[in-house]
Amino acid sequence: MAELEPRNVQTRVKHEILSRYLDTWGGIIVGGLTKARKPLDWHFVYVDCFSYLGKYSKEKEDTYYNQDSESVEGSPIIGIKALDKLLDHAWNKMGVRIRVNSILIEKDKKTYTGLLENLQEAGYGHRIRETKDFHSLAESQIAIVNDDATLPADELVAYTTHPSTWAFYLIDPYGPSGIPYEFVKKIVSQDHHDVMINFIYEDLLRKTGMCLKENPSPSEKKLINYWSKAFGGDWWIELARETLLNEELTRNFRDALDGIPMSDMEEGTPFTDEELAEVKEQTFVSAYRDVLRSMDNNLVTKLVNLRFGDKERTMFYLFLTTHDATGALSLNRILRDAKYLEHELRYRLKFAKQTAPRHGQMTLWSIVPYEVNIPELEKTPRPSNDEVGNYIMEKLAGKEITRKDLYKELANTLYFPEEVDKALRFLRRAGLANFEGSLSHKTIINFSEKE
Repeated sequence: MAELEPRNVQTRVKHEILSRYLDTWGGIIVGGLTKARKPLDWHFVYVDCFSYLGKYSKEKEDTYYNQDSESVEGSPIIGIKALDKLLDHAWNKMGVRIRVNSILIEKDKKTYTGLLENLQEAGYGHRIRETKDFHSLAESQIAIVNDDATLPADELVAYTTHPSTWAFYLIDPYGPSGIPYEFVKKIVSQDHHDVMINFIYEDLLRKTGMCLKENPSPSEKKLINYWSKAFGGDWWIELARETLLNEELTRNFRDALDGIPMSDMEEGTPFTDEELAEVKEQTFVSAYRDVLRSMDNNLVTKLVNLRFGDKERTMFYLFLTTHDATGALSLNRILRDAKYLEHELRYRLKFAKQTAPRHGQMTLWSIVPYEVNIPELEKTPRPSNDEVGNYIMEKLAGKEITRKDLYKELANTLYFPEEVDKALRFLRRAGLANFEGSLSHKTIINFSEKE
């Protein structure tokens, strides 16, 4: 069995996003099903395309203290538990009958064996089936597959694509070989499919150096080709070349100006190394976002960068895709909160490294000092009712629209759902919007003409 590793900071934040996203996703859908005219065979499926072992030995910061720590659940168990909780909530709180299934895929045989053992240890043994015949799964069964997730893509999509089925896919590979364009497109372009993709920026950064070599080795060409498949072509190589060329020109410009006061320069001020790195990062990240949008014009894409626990550098980006506008706006809060959590966990890790006893040193301090005075992260102010209201009026003055369609209009903004609702009530008080009663997705809103 593969040895368990501690869960690092960026993975912990990723899991928090996954857990909250699953809860929000399921809750929004079930809430809508309460208004269905007749019950159908509502089906919810969680698909973990690169499952790993299903758990971690402990948290990373706990490795610095002399104490026994409990193991930590990984994404497969997070997904299973989320659907089980949704099943209970749907019936006992909302009166909606649903059924749930999970599909867990792991390519590496040793890791797969460990995943199977960890699931059995967690009490899911009676629900597990080692099968690719997904349509044969009974209620609440868990399919576990030892394979490359990109190979059974057609079988997966055939199972999760149905008018009364909603699917959540986690595509969290070890590298770019796990996110080829055609594989991702088959999934994100389907209605009722929400997807979370791990875009490993740190790996891409390393490959930009390889792809600019005049004569890369066969092994380097293979690694470069993985990213070409992810981007849907080798056009990204030219993007890398242009970015690096601009970086070198700017560096040469700065070197040539050595000794000249930078404050005296109004335009053309050379970038710092940090600014150059940021430009490169945003260039590639924007390019991949455009790739996802090219797969489906109706796709809404959100993203967040997660940094190394102990380095001021991005490790990966999470891209989250949906066709549901309410979910898209709800993700804004989840990702905002994730950055606050990242700040806290990174500080805790730094504190642990600085204060924990050295290896082999005797100490009476055998517990983690959880009372850590964490400096508050400067928060970006949220938009006011007036600001959100003005944005809405700029887009919709003189129009009649339901709240559901209004959310669609605002899906690519950074507003929270409740901020939009508050702005609508603000506009009604100001005489700029008219609607009856409390707000729901069916509420019809009439906006005044621009003055």
